[in-house]
Amino acid sequence: MKMTISQLILEDLILFDDSIRSKKSLFECLGNMLESAGRIKDSKKIIRAFFKREAEVSTGIEDGFGIPHAKSKYVLVPTVCFIHSGKITEYLGVDGIPIEYVFAIVVPSKSSASHLEILSMLSRQLVDSSFRKQIKEATSRKKIMTILKNIEGSEPYVLN
Repeated sequence: MKMTISQLILEDLILFDDSIRSKKSLFECLGNMLESAGRIKDSKKIIRAFFKREAEVSTGIEDGFGIPHAKSKYVLVPTVCFIHSGKITEYLGVDGIPIEYVFAIVVPSKSSASHLEILSMLSRQLVDSSFRKQIKEATSRKKIMTILKNIEGSEPYVLN
């Protein structure tokens, strides 16, 4: 079945919160949002999964963007979240810029193919400076959804 990022994200999973200034508060916020939306079973386990993945290698990419991701048996459905936080100085991209724009991905343990597809699709979009600029300038959930829907034609992928 072909899916796109806008089908994996709900408006409830888009947050603008300048008070988030640490990885801990970012991952806790993600866990709580996902649990409230019924996308996961246990926020504490998902927070732990984000930290475990982050300990392997940072998911900060460049230009203030990060893509934290986790696979867990506590994930009910593959999901993408977006958070525009304050600058997180302990979470840096490969270019040394603090992360403040986050696309987080969670998938069930058995979904490694869809996990890689989602990560790959987001990474390809984030290489595009005009996509990054649009995301940075967005100030509402609706605008983020519109941007994601506008890229759909070019990037469908198959979820297994």
